[in-house]
Formats: sequence, structure tokens, C-alpha cells
Amino acid sequence: MKLKGVKLLSAILGLSMLMGTMGCATASKEQEAGVQNTQSEKVTEAGGNVAKEAVTLNFWHIWGSETDPLSVPAKKVIADFEAEYPHIKIKVDTVENEAYKTKIKASAAANELPDLFSTWGGGFSKPLIDGNRVLAIDDYLNDGTREKLVGGSLANVTYDDKIYGMPLGLACGALFVNKELFEQNNIKIPETYTELIDAVKAFKALGIAPLSVSGKDVWTIAMYFDAMALKAAGDDKIISTLTKQGSFKDPEFLNAATKFAELVSLGAFQEGAAGLSKDEADMPFLEGEIPMLFNGSWTAGSIYLDSSKIKDKIIPIGFPVMEDGKGKATEYTGGAVDAIMVSSNTKHKEEAVLFQKYFSENIAREGYLIGMFLPTWKIEVDESNINPVTVELAKLTSEATSFVAWWDTLLEGEDTQIYLNALQELFLGAITPEQFVDRLQTMYE
Repeated sequence: MKLKGVKLLSAILGLSMLMGTMGCATASKEQEAGVQNTQSEKVTEAGGNVAKEAVTLNFWHIWGSETDPLSVPAKKVIADFEAEYPHIKIKVDTVENEAYKTKIKASAAANELPDLFSTWGGGFSKPLIDGNRVLAIDDYLNDGTREKLVGGSLANVTYDDKIYGMPLGLACGALFVNKELFEQNNIKIPETYTELIDAVKAFKALGIAPLSVSGKDVWTIAMYFDAMALKAAGDDKIISTLTKQGSFKDPEFLNAATKFAELVSLGAFQEGAAGLSKDEADMPFLEGEIPMLFNGSWTAGSIYLDSSKIKDKIIPIGFPVMEDGKGKATEYTGGAVDAIMVSSNTKHKEEAVLFQKYFSENIAREGYLIGMFLPTWKIEVDESNINPVTVELAKLTSEATSFVAWWDTLLEGEDTQIYLNALQELFLGAITPEQFVDRLQTMYE
């Protein structure tokens, strides 16, 4: 099966710039299996006289945490949909990111996916497509939906020329820098890897942890390494190697792994990071105690939460280039990856796709307004209401030459776990950079 569009060019973003990964409640067996409930009573649409059979759709997603910037917008969009279509009830189940990924994979293997679910395009969803677990929606998009989407935004949810998901937004990896802490301590904001090391050493000398990361939620470590590998190897080599057309034994990957291990050995990350969840790890950064955090562009939303103490203190920059690397400053991790998909087993295809399109388009607008991402839908918003960090992200990436999907999204099946397990061991100092590269190469065996 051919996976399309693992790389999005800057021309796409140029057109879309200013238009465009979950505590788990115990669910009933019926809900856990994604079983659809059709109620016997009929409901009359608002403003109309046509009675329709009441339908309940089960929807799983990752935005349930109160600290997640998309939590409130997601509830709003769902409520708006139910008001507009009163015969359709959306039953929500949310789980945090890593547990969610495990749950989706297990549910797909048992053929028990819910009617709709949030997911990631690229390699993450490919096994679901291969197993015929997801509904192809091409025939549902000829109502003007295609025209509402920014060109190229369907690339990561297209498999064998069929579309299986609706994208939510374009996200990119960025280094969020507390400029106030840099200015107060007369430390230069880094543009190169050497300058990053200088900044790390300077903050450490002051007793300040330079970088924030969660060792428990390994995907946050991967955010750093993905970016470092991109700067060391360049986009073409990353894509070809992750799609098994190259080799992890190439020197660029050892270079990235060696530099990552260097950051760890210097104590660049906060003390005790190995045992911290993402929310716990982010807190000192949001409190203004840690000067740097590399994560997705959605971090802009957290920066502007009402509880944040760092509003107007943060600027986003690309990960510093490596003087001995092949990657460019204009190459970014990310792309249009987050998506909503529909189970091929849903008993209510029309209603499920209707909600899929409605939720995706409207959460794209809401997510843009709060700084979660740049939308992949052609939406109209009052740009004066968009938080400044998101505006800066748009400017920062306006000249991007490529977006390369995050490794845990682009890799397929067990390869993702091979990568994350090896990376966690490298982070903990349990293996050397050379052993790390050897572990990655086992994906080819």
C-alpha cells in the first residue's frame, strides 16, 4: 500500500498561513466496543417538521484533560452540532495520549472501534486502513467539502488514492523560548546547536534547568530527537529511512543520537524528568521557571491559558541548526497529521461522516483561535483574537520548505515502539548512541 504525502511543501502553507497527541473513565462494554445505540423515539429537526430517528454516535478522542487547550473547544463544537442536529447524540470517551494509542490499536485489532475517533495520519493509521477498519469517505466529499480544504491537507490521510480522514489542523515542532529569562541573564537565544549548548551551560551554572521534557510520556522526548535528527540528516534522508529506503547506520543518525546524549549528560532537562508526566513536566515552564520547551505548535494554546504566568514572555523559534548537519533552518517536523476517522462498521455512516466533517472544520477554527495549530480548512476568523505566539508561528513557518511527520506517526506498526523504547533507554543512559542506532536498524530486519 502506498502512503501519500509524507512531506508538505511550503507552497501549501503559503496559501494557508493565515487561514492554515489523552485519565480514562471506565466505560460500559457497549461503549468500549463502539456499539451504536439507535433510540426508538423520533426527533424533529430545529426549524423543521421532519421527524428523524434518534441516533447516538460514540466518539473517542484525546482532549479530555482540563489542562488540554482543546478540551473546552471540543465540548463547544459537540454541543453546537447537537443543537443543529438534535436527532444525533454524541457520546464521548476520552483517554490521555499514550493510553489512547494503545486503546485504539487494541480496539482495531478486536474490530471494536467506535463510530468516530481521533487519530493521526501517516503510518499510525495505516494498519487500521490495511485491516479495513476505517471508512473511505471520498464519495461524501463531493458536496463542496473538498473546496473548503487547503491544498495538500488531505495528503497524510490518503492511502492508495482513497481518503480516510478529515484533518484538524497543521502543526509544527517549535522551540518555545522564555525571552525574559534569556534577557535577565544576558544569555543569547540560540540559532545554532553550539549556541544551544552554550545556553544550556549558562543556565545550569545559574541553577536553572534549561529544557523541559517528560520522560514518562516518551513522545515528548521524541519531539526533541525528531527535530535533532531532521537538522542532522535533512528531510529527504529522514523520510527515505523511515520508509525503509535507506539505513539508520548512516552517520547522520549517529550524529543526532550523540548530540541528544550530550544534552542529557549536560543535565539540560529538569531533574527527575524521567518520572514526570507531560503535565507535570510542562508546569515549571508555564510557571516561568524553565526557559525552553520544544514541543508542538499547540503549546501556544497552553501559553495563553488563563492560568499561565508566561503570556507575552514566549517566542517560538525553529530548532537550532547544526553546523555539521545537512538539515535546513526552513525544515520543520509536523504537518497536517491530526485527524478524525469513521469506523467502517458504523451503522450510521451518513450521520457519522456528517459529524466528522462538522467537527473537523469547526475545531480547526476554534483551535486556530486558541493557538493550537494553523488550520487546514479555509476559515474566516478575526485575526486580532489570535494569540501572538500563534501569529509568530505563522510568520516563522511562512518560508518553510518542508514539514516531515513526527517519527511515531510516520513509522508503521511495531517500528514505532522500537523507536520509542530505544529512545527512552538513550534518554536514561541505558544504551549508547551507537547501540541506539543499531536498535533502530532492526526495523529493517
